[in-house]
Amino acid sequence: MKRYNVQGSWPALVTPFDEHGEVNIESLRKLIDFHIEFGSNGVLLLGSTGEPILLTRDERRRIVEASVDHANGRIPIMCGISAPSTRETIENGRHAKDVGADLGLMVQPPYVKPTQAAIYKYFKDVADQVDLPLVIYNNPDRCVVNVEPETVARLAQHPNFVAIKEAGPSPYAEMRVIELTKGEFNVLCCDCAFYAHIPVVMASGGKGTSNVTGSICPTEFVEMSKPWENYDDVLRTRKILYTFLPLIRMMYSESNPVPLKSALNMLGAKVGKPRPPLTELSEANVATLRQTMQRLGILSEDSYQMSFFKKK
Repeated sequence: MKRYNVQGSWPALVTPFDEHGEVNIESLRKLIDFHIEFGSNGVLLLGSTGEPILLTRDERRRIVEASVDHANGRIPIMCGISAPSTRETIENGRHAKDVGADLGLMVQPPYVKPTQAAIYKYFKDVADQVDLPLVIYNNPDRCVVNVEPETVARLAQHPNFVAIKEAGPSPYAEMRVIELTKGEFNVLCCDCAFYAHIPVVMASGGKGTSNVTGSICPTEFVEMSKPWENYDDVLRTRKILYTFLPLIRMMYSESNPVPLKSALNMLGAKVGKPRPPLTELSEANVATLRQTMQRLGILSEDSYQMSFFKKK
């Protein structure tokens, strides 16, 4: 099994829907091509941004199969494999492995409020049964319970776990994981502005971001997410972060992926509406998002985003 050195920018892709609310594979392929052309280090399917709990099992599998086939080795594919039960998570992981996905992403089980011992067993049981590089995804905001740094450090000893995507509210947790693993376990973070992970993670030796905003600004997020080696890297990250901070805030102004889908549709990406019970972005936030994107030049006719999505 190839052990991936997960680093840089891994944007989370939306699941595009057509006008009938069905998965739009053609638009999904276009999104993958967008990230190949503009240098994202990899893409994430079926993370929170991909509305996975609103998809059927067959839809999830079709998305993974079509994406891996279309990418054809041109960009690494990470896909969410988590399900409420350990058995189904293992099945999803084996399917991802069989069709050629590069990595699987596992979040803590939602709704059931497991103990740390139960969380550890869930992750380990899957890793024992799925021969695929796995990334831990800590998202207590959606899953109620936190994956504590000590639990992450135990899981990091398993050869199948290669990184963590941290989306918890405390930047200290990422520092603690890096401390406990002596910097040998790759730590990525989400780009939620209100958690302020990026400067802390990158300064602490983290390896990059798995982000939402990079789905519309891949070039800039690749530059911002490079691991720091010198002070020039610090200055580059700082400049890009503060330039795009208003847009990052907008990406989290309502439940993800509602703002992102609105932004992609403004660019002509044809990703459709969120699937109910999610609703479209409010009129007030649509106006603010549009102004923000215009101010950054993203909606100008010659921006790389608009130029790409206007192509047939």
